[in-house]
Amino acid sequence: MNPSSSKVKAEPDVGPPSLDDMLKMEEEKPIIPRSPADAQSVDNKENVKQAPVAPSAPQYTKYASPEEITYTPEDALKTGLGIVSVIKEKIRQLDIGSQMRKEVWKKELDELSAHSTPTTLIAICGATGAGKSSVINAVLDDTIVPTSGMRACTAVVTEIAYKPGRSIEGGVSFLGRDEWKAELQILLEDLHDEDGKVKAPTDMKSEAGVAWSKARTVHAVYPQIPLDFLVTLTADQIIARDPGIERILGTTRKISAANSKEFGKAIAPFIDSKEKKRGKAHDDKNSKKNDKAEGPALWPLIRIVKVRCPAKALQSGAVLVDLPGTADANAARSSIAQGYMQRCQCVWILAPITRAVDDKTAKDLLGKAFKTQLMMDGNYDTSTVTFVATKTDDLSCNEIINALRLEDDDKLLEIEDRIKQFRRDEHENKKLKEQADNDGKKLGQEFRDKRAIVLEYKAWIRALKDGEPFEPVLTAKKTTKAKSSEKEKTDSGNKRKNSRGSPKAKRRKSNRDGGDEDDSDLDSFIVDDSDSDMSDVESVVSKLSESDKDSDDEKSEKDDDEIVENLIDDDEEVEEEVTIDSLKAKQTVAEEEARAIKDKLEATKGLAKEALKELSKLKTKLAKAQRQKNGFCAKARNDYSRDSLKEDWRAGVKEMDQEAAMQKDPDNFDPSVEVRDYAAIDLPTFTVSSRDYIRLTKQVEGDGDPTCFSDTVDTQIPALQEWCHSLTISSRERTARSFLNKLKTFAAAVQSYLDDMNNVSEIDRAQLRQRWASDYQDPNKPAPKAAGYNPYDAGFNLDRYLDDYETGLEPQLEDRIEEPPPANPDGVAPVLKERFTELVDEAVSTLHEIFKDGLEEKLRIGSATASEMASETSMNFASSMHWATYRAHLRRDGVFRRDLNAELCLPLTSSIAKSWGEVFEQDLFAEFGLQTTQTIEELIAEIKDSAAPGLRERCRVQGVLAKEDAQTALRAMIQVVHEALQKEQKEISRSLSPHVQQQLRDVYIRAMDERGKGSVARQKDVVNRGVQEARGDMFAGGSNILMSKLVAAAETVGNALDASLSELARKVEVLMSVLWEDINTTAEQLVVRSAAVEVIAEISQQIQFWIRAEEARRRQGTLV
Repeated sequence: MNPSSSKVKAEPDVGPPSLDDMLKMEEEKPIIPRSPADAQSVDNKENVKQAPVAPSAPQYTKYASPEEITYTPEDALKTGLGIVSVIKEKIRQLDIGSQMRKEVWKKELDELSAHSTPTTLIAICGATGAGKSSVINAVLDDTIVPTSGMRACTAVVTEIAYKPGRSIEGGVSFLGRDEWKAELQILLEDLHDEDGKVKAPTDMKSEAGVAWSKARTVHAVYPQIPLDFLVTLTADQIIARDPGIERILGTTRKISAANSKEFGKAIAPFIDSKEKKRGKAHDDKNSKKNDKAEGPALWPLIRIVKVRCPAKALQSGAVLVDLPGTADANAARSSIAQGYMQRCQCVWILAPITRAVDDKTAKDLLGKAFKTQLMMDGNYDTSTVTFVATKTDDLSCNEIINALRLEDDDKLLEIEDRIKQFRRDEHENKKLKEQADNDGKKLGQEFRDKRAIVLEYKAWIRALKDGEPFEPVLTAKKTTKAKSSEKEKTDSGNKRKNSRGSPKAKRRKSNRDGGDEDDSDLDSFIVDDSDSDMSDVESVVSKLSESDKDSDDEKSEKDDDEIVENLIDDDEEVEEEVTIDSLKAKQTVAEEEARAIKDKLEATKGLAKEALKELSKLKTKLAKAQRQKNGFCAKARNDYSRDSLKEDWRAGVKEMDQEAAMQKDPDNFDPSVEVRDYAAIDLPTFTVSSRDYIRLTKQVEGDGDPTCFSDTVDTQIPALQEWCHSLTISSRERTARSFLNKLKTFAAAVQSYLDDMNNVSEIDRAQLRQRWASDYQDPNKPAPKAAGYNPYDAGFNLDRYLDDYETGLEPQLEDRIEEPPPANPDGVAPVLKERFTELVDEAVSTLHEIFKDGLEEKLRIGSATASEMASETSMNFASSMHWATYRAHLRRDGVFRRDLNAELCLPLTSSIAKSWGEVFEQDLFAEFGLQTTQTIEELIAEIKDSAAPGLRERCRVQGVLAKEDAQTALRAMIQVVHEALQKEQKEISRSLSPHVQQQLRDVYIRAMDERGKGSVARQKDVVNRGVQEARGDMFAGGSNILMSKLVAAAETVGNALDASLSELARKVEVLMSVLWEDINTTAEQLVVRSAAVEVIAEISQQIQFWIRAEEARRRQGTLV
């Protein structure tokens, strides 16, 4: 940003103006005029306004040129809202005489103030165990979604959106009483057999086993009810057992915390399954007491959890919605999940990479039914569906290398060569360490032996000096065999009691707490400075130095007398005369030998240390190299998985295109002709490792080191975060662009109102007012009488009108619908409304024709196809699952782990999917927009022609402004209507399956009435016959329902257009009424208008700068 730009300091935390502030612009309390002259200029109390206040500082940044602006949609919106606040403040000071202008401007300011960053719903789908919670936490860079024992994070819908600040807020909504009762009733039915007896859970994977698992979940909610007794109660009886739980049903609890850690503690009581807390308690005889003491588990009652957190990934408007898998959700949660799937703009499908290509959930979500619905929704593009392969750090290198044939890859060979070299170096260093250990043991033994000899010489010398007898042991000479035998006999009677005269060598303690794994190989050889062997060396060297003094006063220590008795010189030499000098000479020799041994021992110690140090380095190098190998294999598997998933997606699109082309023109269908460039279809696919990302970013303390990736980029979590931002780009761009254009035209309208009209005669004004003002009352005609809500009535209550508008209650809607005729039926607004009504009727009729021409025949063909395949579909459905699972589907009207109703409809929906999408993808309102604009232009031309010559140029200028303003409003209106129609068609396209379910409900009930031996076969037969009998009317009736709902949707669009165009007509009149409105020309108002002119002119320039900055950024293609 150019430093020359001048920033105006705003108040702290200033946001968009509130509705209460906006209402103040309409009516201010009258004040006493400051002078009689002012009082005489006031016609009525309604025109008396509050005295002008000192202008406040603009709540936006002012720039000198568009080049100074670093454009982002969020900054444009923020600046625009600040400008709206300034405009509102200036309008509050103006004396606006026209009631219509007040109402139109009030509505426009409300709409402008209500603008905010648009949200993009991203549905996250995947089965339990797909790693959804970990991926979400990684994307959010915080532990927001509970994991581990917190089951609710995967069993309920969790919506996560952005909020500024540091705190985290949440809302936990509980199931309603009827929803919980319905869930209990289904559960109790699953637990009882045909005779009403409770099923035994012989196999926990069976339907009864699953039901018993759910029963334990219910028991967690009602721990005071014994489980065996609970299953005998009715749903109402269970609910009535705990009034406290019943009071929770249907409520929402709010949670707020300073950080994620505190948030986790606050939300834990609601969503903790308590499995971790109980542990062995369930196996104890006092488990019931423990359950009761812990209180009820609340997570099974949760309907939806909404979280608001300051995650940067969501700052641009993305909203993550974690949807439960079909196996996790109950009926109420499934309904919520389906609603989100209908409303969401994007879908993320998660599956572990180890099963990504073959995972059933992934195949179901990427399968034909899913693609069919996407095509019908008009969302078959590269930003709607994203596949996320999770747990990429979970791998076996050998399996990946063999599967992908990577044995000869140069990079892999280089990594493996390094690993092999490290292994060889490790082996060599282990051998060096082992050799050092052995040498150290031997040298230590030699040193201890030599030490004992030195000590014996010293003792002997003292004895000679003292004249005392001394019997040497280690240095005694064996002169005869007899003496030797006698000595051996003595030795046998005195087995060595640590006879070496020094403490036994201590063994090093192995590091059991994660130290080097090779420490144990040191055995008893000590290589550190505290080694007992080394302390022995130092002690002896010290003693040797003392002996050199030849002091007769040195005292003997107790250890000096402890000499090993079994160490006898084997040399048989002739005894020689023993003297002090001879002993001293021998002592000196022994001391030198001890010193030499010590030097060798120190050298051996150094070798051992070096070996250990090198082994530690090699361990680090090996871990790094292995991580590189893991990363290489993971990336190779990631690339392969991405390519496979993308190709599967392309193949599915091609298959659906070919089916549609064959149905459209079977005689000329050519499968070799491709209707689109399939190679250009690129399914966004991410292969992520949330675990390594969390470890690399230290998001969780004590979680260890990454096992596969050394860089967060390789985990692909940053790429997924960026993708989360990019998914909001189009909506952010569109919203900001629309907002700036609306603001531009509104500012221009205010500016035109403030322009000087003093050079226009009152006669010319009166002529136009009499001809075109809707509120002009001809004095020669009686005023029209109207009962009810009349905005033009003299008794009109503006406060009541604004209150109704603000609350949206519309208490007098019927009066508004029956709007009385205006005072002047030839005014601008009435004339435009009448002409617009004709255009709307024509547009609705055109919609009817488009729906009929594009879909009616396709629905007929699809109904016939679905009818023909219905019996086969029903039989295949029944034969594809266990009988108990089939019964569970019947008990739930065909919907459990699969949806029989939807599968019966699939031939019909597949046949119309492409045509349906094409109908709603086209611009249905292009012609309507052109005709509306033309109608406005014609009326403006009529006004210009009726004006006096002196007013015609001003009419032309004002007409250009009115046309531009009307076109801006018209584009926004058509966009809203188009989005409403898209929402409506999504709901309609999903109405076929519920219709089929309703048609087969009696069939499901009759099937479940079958009891006893052979009942399963009879149940299948009942369903098959029921489908066969109902198929004709069922699918034909469903097609008729679709068409009738489309007709109703067209009528709804017509009503919306009528209401919007009515407002547009009033807006056009307000814009043109500048030509004939009276202006308050008091001195006070002239000052106010003059100040407002300057501010609005500056504002208009700033808005234009932002529009040009957006255009420049869009041309550069760098908008993010």
